[in-house]
Amino acid sequence: MIANQLSNTQKSPAKLFAEISTAYIEILAGVRRPEQLSRWLSDKAFYDVTQRSMRRARQQALAGTGTRPTIILRQSKIFPTDKDAFQGVVLLEISSVLRAVSVRAEIINGRLRIIEIVLISSSS
Repeated sequence: MIANQLSNTQKSPAKLFAEISTAYIEILAGVRRPEQLSRWLSDKAFYDVTQRSMRRARQQALAGTGTRPTIILRQSKIFPTDKDAFQGVVLLEISSVLRAVSVRAEIINGRLRIIEIVLISSSS
């Protein structure tokens, strides 16, 4: 199984995805800097997170909003996909609204590297 390929010292992917998703939401809220996740993200994912963070900061500056969100972990599920890869969904309650974060990671040199992370938004 893929989980056995990870070293015993690493956290389970579900816990890691939950922590990274929480940090991602804090980055979008302007509470953290994207560099704090750089060790876990691929170059493309880091670029995407940085761009989303800058767009959100501009929106908050124009709207005059910018409060720290209350984030509660509801559930984190992972699914092995390809060889050496995981897809996960993390359900977070963000300021009393239930939201999902989709995360995709690959095992590179015995370490999980996030290659995609997306906050799933409702269309309304």
